[in-house]
Amino acid sequence: MGVSISHPVDSSADESLTDRIERGSFLLGLLGVLGFLEYLQFVHEAFELTQLFYLFFLLFLVPPGLVVLSGLRDSVRSLSHRLTGERTETESYYADDDPRHWIEMAYEPGALKKLQILLILVHPNIAVRGIFQVAGAIVALVRHAGRLPHPETYESTVEYRLPFDGEWTVVNGSPDKRYSHSWFPVRQRYAHDFVITDNDGRTHDGSGGLDSFYCFDEPILAPAAGTVVRAKDGHRDHHRTTGWIDPLQYRLAGNYVVIEHADGAYSFLAHLKKGSVCVTPGEHVEQGQEIGRCGHSGNSSEPHLHFHVQDHKIPYVGAGLPVQFVAATDHPELARNERAKTYVHCGQIVTSNLPPDV
Repeated sequence: MGVSISHPVDSSADESLTDRIERGSFLLGLLGVLGFLEYLQFVHEAFELTQLFYLFFLLFLVPPGLVVLSGLRDSVRSLSHRLTGERTETESYYADDDPRHWIEMAYEPGALKKLQILLILVHPNIAVRGIFQVAGAIVALVRHAGRLPHPETYESTVEYRLPFDGEWTVVNGSPDKRYSHSWFPVRQRYAHDFVITDNDGRTHDGSGGLDSFYCFDEPILAPAAGTVVRAKDGHRDHHRTTGWIDPLQYRLAGNYVVIEHADGAYSFLAHLKKGSVCVTPGEHVEQGQEIGRCGHSGNSSEPHLHFHVQDHKIPYVGAGLPVQFVAATDHPELARNERAKTYVHCGQIVTSNLPPDV
């Protein structure tokens, strides 16, 4: 395809110890499912030995346990920095060697925020939809016989533009696995989260509230021509913007739009502002047409746009598709790059190379 998928800032970095620990804890957590085998002993006496599996339930506690410890560490570190003056109160959420280190999100670290992962286990809507995510990923793997779309083998026939005008910042996502939005669930493997930053790398002006975020209420555009197959509105925008999960959320994606394109690909644009979705299912949209506005609905830590392309109209069973954009990319550590088509990576500032009305 001629375009590298490696992150241009950190293309040769090995997986960090933290990354390995997080991946290992996630896999251990999945083994907790084996605890359900214990109940086979109640089906027939031949399965009596399955009672030994009851201890596997404890593995469910590994991921949240490590998250809580991480939260405590972050809280102590943040307090230490403030007391010693090593960093300002707007210190970056990201490590110094991360391509996003220059971005200052509104997230305020704390152990209690880390404990929110437990909400996933008890919140009815989040828990059920989480199960759908896992089940849907299995369906996607089966549909592709375990060989999911990959940048080296997949090339779209659709020309995608960035789903907005002006300069935005990629805060999550990359075709490079190490910086993927989330390698699992597979539908979000090549997803991106976009925000707008100022010259200091901040995502907001510090005045507080949703309107203080530069991307909030900005127009979101159709990335390519197609037909709207899903359009959901009515979900509130959470008033908290420092990393707290909305306890009243009932859709992880909040307000969202799904568009079917010519090659059977479906673009997914989520966390839109309440009352801003301006298209309906069955409606044809042109590339660059406004479909809603950037918001803070659903499972969102602060106002942003979530965007990905998948190969099925049902959100949960789709496999993520890697797409290139007609865009220019920039980064504080690199020269501006103008390209006809390019992948975009977290930490980059991106601008559409198409006219505003296209």
